[in-house]
Amino acid sequence: MKQSDVDVLIVGAGPAGLAAAIALKKSGIAKVRVVERESYAGGIPRHSHHVGYGIRDLKRFISGPKYADSYVKKAKSIGVEISTNTTATNWISDYTLQLTSPNGIEEVSAKSILLATGARERSRSNRLIAGKRPAGIYTTGSLQQATYLDKLNIGTKAVIVGAEHVSFSAIITLHHAKVKTVAMITTHPKHQTIPLIPTLLKLIFRFKFIAGVKIIEVLGDKSVTGIRIEKDGKEQVIAADTIVFTGDWIPDHELARKAQFAIDDRYKSPITNSDGQLPKPMIYAVGNLLLPIKAADKCANEGKKIGKLIAKKLNKR
Repeated sequence: MKQSDVDVLIVGAGPAGLAAAIALKKSGIAKVRVVERESYAGGIPRHSHHVGYGIRDLKRFISGPKYADSYVKKAKSIGVEISTNTTATNWISDYTLQLTSPNGIEEVSAKSILLATGARERSRSNRLIAGKRPAGIYTTGSLQQATYLDKLNIGTKAVIVGAEHVSFSAIITLHHAKVKTVAMITTHPKHQTIPLIPTLLKLIFRFKFIAGVKIIEVLGDKSVTGIRIEKDGKEQVIAADTIVFTGDWIPDHELARKAQFAIDDRYKSPITNSDGQLPKPMIYAVGNLLLPIKAADKCANEGKKIGKLIAKKLNKR
């Protein structure tokens, strides 16, 4: 089994993890390694093609892929080691993680470990929605990957479940895929995004917005045919061949739980102090692992701040 040592090991190559790595290298930390379970670094922005990224951190207004690419290129240019297709699977000790990749199993020891594993949307199964398992069901993330990265044929008519900021992003992705959004439904009494966004997108894309619903079941055998809902005590069926479950985020906290770090009851995130430090010295968490969900540039700024903090402590040793 391969064994190696680094100064700082970062788990997760999204905006928070990459920004922290860049800050560490700029602060004089020699061996910084970032591991990412996906095939490409950059996190969710790399397949989120709408503009609006980079305002707070890069002082630019760019698309998700350009935003992700800027961080990946910067990290690599200053010597950050980025290992993709690599999953941190277990703790060997407080400061040693087991990694699994196509190259086999590796144990990496570090002076400091930063968890930047982010969050994921709740899938249909997570939400305990009844019905069979037909084709045509997505989260926003899987929809974006299927549309922008894999160039797959999605469908013709879609229902979006959820009314968070990311839910309205899904409408734009569906439009790119030539899929008509027929309805957006939410169990909440109203949307959870900036007020102007729903009004503007309803005018542009002409979809129904239905709040305060109960979702009864997904319809369809081999492929989706619709979704059954209840509103004000009355059932109705919305015909569609595509359903996108959006938002309702879950932190990717499995690695933190394996270390037996305390988890917050409300957000299900690991509990840290005000600096993002977990109960063991020099082990930190950052970004959307610590819900509530934040924009990518806010996560990047958090990563930059915590990278500088870790570097300051290491440089004093």
